[in-house]
Amino acid sequence: MKKIGPILCVAAMIVSSSPGLFAATGKPIVNYDITARLVPEEKKVEGREVLIWLNDSDVPVSELQFHLYLNAFKNNLSTFMKESGGSHRGFKMDEENWGSITLNKFQIQDGADLLAATSFLQPDDGNPDDQTVLRVGLPAPVKPHESITLAMEFTSKLPKVFARSGFVGDFFMIGQWFPKIGVFQNKAWNCHQYHSTSEFYADFGVYKVAITVPEKYVVGATGKRILERKNADGTRTVTHYQEDVHDFAWAACPDFVEFKETYKLDQPRVETEMILLVHRAHLRQKDRYAGALRNGLEFYSKSYGAYPYPTITLVDPAPGAMAAGGMEYPTLFTAETMSWLPLGVRLPEMVTIHEFGHNYWYGMVGSNEFEEAWLDEGINSYSEIKAMDRYYGAGRSMIDFGSWAIGDETFNRTSVIGSGRFDPIVKKSWDFIGRSSYALNVYSKAALMLLTLERWLGEDVMAGIMRTYFERWKFRHPTTKDFVRVAEEVSGKDLSWFFDQVLYSPDKLDYGISGLSAEEVPEPEGLFDGRKTESAKNVRDKAAGAKTAPKKFRNVVVAARFGEWVFPQEVLIEFDNGEKVRETWDGKDRWKRFVYVKDVKVRSAEVDPGHKLALDVNYANNSRVLEPRKPVVMKIAAGFMEWFQGFLTLISF
Repeated sequence: MKKIGPILCVAAMIVSSSPGLFAATGKPIVNYDITARLVPEEKKVEGREVLIWLNDSDVPVSELQFHLYLNAFKNNLSTFMKESGGSHRGFKMDEENWGSITLNKFQIQDGADLLAATSFLQPDDGNPDDQTVLRVGLPAPVKPHESITLAMEFTSKLPKVFARSGFVGDFFMIGQWFPKIGVFQNKAWNCHQYHSTSEFYADFGVYKVAITVPEKYVVGATGKRILERKNADGTRTVTHYQEDVHDFAWAACPDFVEFKETYKLDQPRVETEMILLVHRAHLRQKDRYAGALRNGLEFYSKSYGAYPYPTITLVDPAPGAMAAGGMEYPTLFTAETMSWLPLGVRLPEMVTIHEFGHNYWYGMVGSNEFEEAWLDEGINSYSEIKAMDRYYGAGRSMIDFGSWAIGDETFNRTSVIGSGRFDPIVKKSWDFIGRSSYALNVYSKAALMLLTLERWLGEDVMAGIMRTYFERWKFRHPTTKDFVRVAEEVSGKDLSWFFDQVLYSPDKLDYGISGLSAEEVPEPEGLFDGRKTESAKNVRDKAAGAKTAPKKFRNVVVAARFGEWVFPQEVLIEFDNGEKVRETWDGKDRWKRFVYVKDVKVRSAEVDPGHKLALDVNYANNSRVLEPRKPVVMKIAAGFMEWFQGFLTLISF
C-alpha cells in the first residue's frame, strides 16, 4: 500500500479537528496542495503545487495530460484566439497584456525530473501554436488503483481581464490559473484544448490553497478559510480548504467591501456562510446581490437538494472588469452589475441566481462541458428561469417597469426566434458554426426544451426527474444518455421520440393555424333524384311572413406543422356564441383540418393554447381570428420585440 501522502494527512487532521467542515461524499481522484503569491505590480502569480493523482481505472497509465489554460492568451495564434478573433462576450483582448503559464519545475515528488519529458498536444484541431494541453511521459506507469505524487513550480502571467480571468488596475480575478490534470476515462485522457466556446471538465477531489497578497488586499476564494496570518514583509496569507470540488478560483482587490451572513434553511437542512465581496463603486447594489443569493440558495436547495458546502462567495468585479463577470467556480462565482442600474432591470439578480446555480449544474453534477455543454448551461438556464419567475414574477422577472415588463422565458425565447438550422443541442463545443449558435442551443434552446418537457409531463413529474438526476449524479460525471435514462425512469414513458429530435436534430418546433374560414351553407336547389327542387329563396318569397330557417355555416380550421419536429398538439376553437371546442392532433402530418357545420361562425382558433411548447419558435402564427381586431397592436408588439432583441444583445453575457 502506497503512503497516504502529505496533503491527505493534512486533510485528515483538518477534518478531525474541525467537525463543522464539509465532509467529502465523493471519491477524491485529485488532491491539490498549492501555495500562491500574487505579485500585483507584475500582474502575475508565483505558485508551487503538490498533486496526488489516483489512477481509478483498471489499466496502467504511462503518461499524464494537463490543462495549461492561461496559454490560450499567450499570443494571437492559440486556438482560443483564432476561434474568438480576439473578442469574447463583446470584450477585446488587450494585446499589450498577454497571459501565460510557465512550468519552472516538474518532477515526481522526491524523484525523477519530468520537465524534459513534457510536450504540447493539440488533440482537437492540430494547431501547432496552441499550448493549452501538456503531455508528460512517466518513467514508470501508474498502476491501476494506485497514485502518483507530483511537485511543480509555475508562474502565471495574468492578462488584462479577458474571458473570465485577469486584472484591471488592482482588481484580480484568478481562474484556470494552475497546472490542472485532465480526466482519465474509458482508458484514455479527456483533456481538450481551451476553446472560445467551451468551459471546463475535471475530476473531483480535495483542494488546499495558501494565498499570499499585499496586506491591504481583500481575498475571496473557493472553500472555507481555515487559516490567516500576517507576514513580516507587509503581506498576509490566507489558506482555503475544500473537498468534493473540481476547481479552485480566487479574487483579490483592495476595494472589495466584505459582507458576511449565515444562511439557514430547515427543509432541507442548509447552513452556509454567504460572503459578498462588493466593489466600493457598486455598494448600492449590495442588497440586490444578497437578496438574489438567498433566493438562489432556497430555490436550488428545495428543488434539487441541500446546498452542502460551508461557504458561498459572490465576487463583484471592479468597474472596467465586466469581462470577468458572470462566471462560476465551485463555491465561488462572479456577478455582474453597473452602479447606475435601476431596480426594474434585474440583470444583477439573474446573473447571481444563474452563476450560483452552477454550483449544482457543473459544480456538483460534473458533466463534460467541452462535449455536452447543455447538461450544464441548459439545465441551469432552465433552473434560472423557474427561480426568476418564482421570486420576481412570471412575465416580469427580467424587465419590470409597471405595465412594461418582460420575463426570463421571453428573454431566452428571443435567442431562438428566427435562429438558423445549423447545429443541434448536443455537439462538441468547438464544433458549432459560431458562438451565437453555441449559445442559443446549449443555453436557451436547451432551457426551453426542458420547460416544454415539464409542461407536457407535468410539473410534479419533472420535479422528480430533476431531483433524481441531481441525487444520483452529484460528485460524478453524467452524460446526456444518463439524463435521458432518469427522465424515462421517473416519468415511466419512452421519451426517445422527444429527445432524439430536440437534442440531436438542428430543426425547429413550429405549429400554427394556417387556415380559418366560415362559409354559409347553401340551401338545396337544383336536380335531386331526377326532380327539380325549387330554390329555398323562391319558397320563402311565396310564403312571405313565414319564419325563416336559421343560417348554417361550414367552419373550417386548418392546423399546420411548419417545422420539422413533431409534437402532439391541442387546438382550441371558439365560436361566436362563446362555445369552445378542444381538439387533439398527433402533429405528425403537415396539416390537420377540422370542420364544423353550425348555426354560428367560428371566431378564432389556436394551437397550444396553454403555451406548453416553450420551444415553438413562432408564437405569432399559433392563433388566428376570423375577423382580426386591433391589427395596430400587433404592429406595435412586433416593433417592440425587435427593439428588445437589440437590447438583449447589448447586455448579453
